[in-house]
Amino acid sequence: MKSLNFSIGILSWKGYSSLYNSLKTYEENGLNSLTPSKFICLPEYNNEGIKICKNFGYKPILFKNNIGILNGFKNLAINMLDGPLLLLENDLSLVANDKITHILLKQSLEHLYKYKAAQVRLRSIKDPGEPFHAINKYKKYWGCGTIKKIKRLLRPDKAKKLIGTAIYSEKDPHIKFPKYISKLENNSYLITSEIMNWSNLAILVDKNFFLNVIIKEAESTDSTKKINGFKNIEIELNKQWWRDKRWNLIITNGLFKHLRVDDRGY
Repeated sequence: MKSLNFSIGILSWKGYSSLYNSLKTYEENGLNSLTPSKFICLPEYNNEGIKICKNFGYKPILFKNNIGILNGFKNLAINMLDGPLLLLENDLSLVANDKITHILLKQSLEHLYKYKAAQVRLRSIKDPGEPFHAINKYKKYWGCGTIKKIKRLLRPDKAKKLIGTAIYSEKDPHIKFPKYISKLENNSYLITSEIMNWSNLAILVDKNFFLNVIIKEAESTDSTKKINGFKNIEIELNKQWWRDKRWNLIITNGLFKHLRVDDRGY
C-alpha cells in the first residue's frame, strides 16, 4: 500500500496492555506501514513501554513524571513533522482492514485542508466502543417525547451543541438537521464547532493549527476541573469561544474503536 504524508502520535500513560493491543491492530491492518513518522509519548515510562514502541517501529518520547493529556499531546506534536498529524490514545484499536484504512485516511487528509477543518474525526460510527457519553447526552435532548422537547426549550444552547452527535445516533443525520449537517462522499459529514465539542479521540489535525490555536487557547483557559490534576484540552475548549469560531469539523465513517484491554494501569 502506498505511503501517505502524515505522522502518527500516540499518548500512552501506562496502560501497556491496551497500547500493545492497539499497535497490533495497526500492524495487522496496514496503518503502521503508511508512514515512517511514528511517535509514542510515554509519561512515567518503564522498559516495557520502550520495548513495545521499538518493536512496532515507533519513536518513544519519554518523561519520568506524568505530564497530563494537554502536555502529552503538545509534546507529541512538537516532536512530529510539520503537516497533518494523526493523534491517538493508547486504547484505540483499528477496526478497518488495510484497504479501507488507506482509502479513508487519504480522503481525510484531503478534506482536512480542502475544508480548512479544525479536526477530522476517525472514531468509528458503526463500532465506536465504550464509553461514548455524548450519545447518551444527545438522546436526552433529541428524539420524540414531551420531556425532550421541554429540555430543548429550557436549554436551547445545550441542545444545539449536541446536534453533531446525531451522526453517531441517526440513520440520516443530514436529513434530520439539514441546516447544520452536510453529507460528503464516503459517508463523511461536514459540520462546525457550533454543534459539537472538541475531541481528543482519534483525530487528524494540522500541526501548526493544533499548537498555535488549539493548544494555545487551552493553555490560556482557566478551569477548576482537571484530570489527575492536569488540563486535558476537551474541558478547556468546552466553551463559547469554540462554538463562536464555527471551525469546520469533518466526521468520517471512522477507523478506530475505543477499547481498553485488561487493567488500564491507572
